[in-house]
Amino acid sequence: MGSSNPNSKQAKPVSLVIFEGGAVRGALETQMQMVRQGMVLDLVDRAREAGFVHILVVTSYPDLAGRLEATGAQVLVDREIERPFHFGQRLWDVVESCRLEKVLYMGGAAAPLLSSAELQYMREILEQNEEIFLTNNYYSADLVGFTPGEALSRITLPAIDNALPLALSNEAGLRHVPLQRTLGLNFDVDTPTDVLIMSVHPALGEHTRAAVQNLTWDLSRAEAIKELLGNPSAELIIYGRVGSSLFQYLDANTRCRLRLYSEERSMKALGRDARGEVKALMGRLVEELGFTAFFSFLAELAGGAVLDTRVLFEHFHWQLSAADRFASDLGEVDLITHDALREFTRASLEAPIPILLGGHSLVAGGLWALVDAGLKGM
Repeated sequence: MGSSNPNSKQAKPVSLVIFEGGAVRGALETQMQMVRQGMVLDLVDRAREAGFVHILVVTSYPDLAGRLEATGAQVLVDREIERPFHFGQRLWDVVESCRLEKVLYMGGAAAPLLSSAELQYMREILEQNEEIFLTNNYYSADLVGFTPGEALSRITLPAIDNALPLALSNEAGLRHVPLQRTLGLNFDVDTPTDVLIMSVHPALGEHTRAAVQNLTWDLSRAEAIKELLGNPSAELIIYGRVGSSLFQYLDANTRCRLRLYSEERSMKALGRDARGEVKALMGRLVEELGFTAFFSFLAELAGGAVLDTRVLFEHFHWQLSAADRFASDLGEVDLITHDALREFTRASLEAPIPILLGGHSLVAGGLWALVDAGLKGM
């Protein structure tokens, strides 16, 4: 339906539901949380510009709840409870108790470069259709729109948001409405590396920019990879859960040669990590060579490397805290408590080429954002 349709006035409103919470331990996680707070505030501002009337934020952070008071958003504060947090159950609780009929769900760290025009586009799709869902990533989502809200009662509620689109399609029978792939929809912040990349992009919101300006993290490796992307005589290794669409974009918009190694896509959505089933060819190579020799070998192949280390960590069956993963991403060796991870990270820093470490978002929207910032003259 368009605006000229006489029934369009009867379209049910879409509620934007944002989840932002979790335990915070240590200085790096605290810094990440402050950046994420800025992202939530910017998202609320852009949603207002996009015509969302009902915005609901579910958070475990009282300070964020306080900052949201002036925005007019509805805030639900999750306090300490006996049972562990379960994403699907909590989302269903919110939808059922607030009687939400059309929902656009987003994680607090999702899409910091998303425009108000893109938010408006998704709102209009949901308003004008029934029995549909849309998402930024079918196999690993952190943004999902769906209608009706009661479709959640038809599915096995997923423990994490990544698996929600599959359940809405396979169990609820909703029709998938594909979205155009854009940087705004495909860049999210999971790790400090993503923050470093995001900080150089001109589309960053004012609240988020203010938060990143308070950081003192080392940008040198990210800057080196950015320069390499524009060097026609250079070669770059990209490893991890890399989709074909990103490779096509990089192939069309970068000047360097690319060596792409992609494996274990959807490991979270399919639960392979939780069941200990992750097996990585690159992980086996690391085991055979050892950390130092592995990074030296990468230097024989290319002038730089971007690694989705979470695939390797799952292959190694390392039980890592968020603080240790974040410290590894930033190269803060002295902050890492896990012995093997400390040696892995030290070897990456001592490699003769720049090695950028991060999670899935690094080899998805992260590289895209670096290229896009370069194209915009940043």
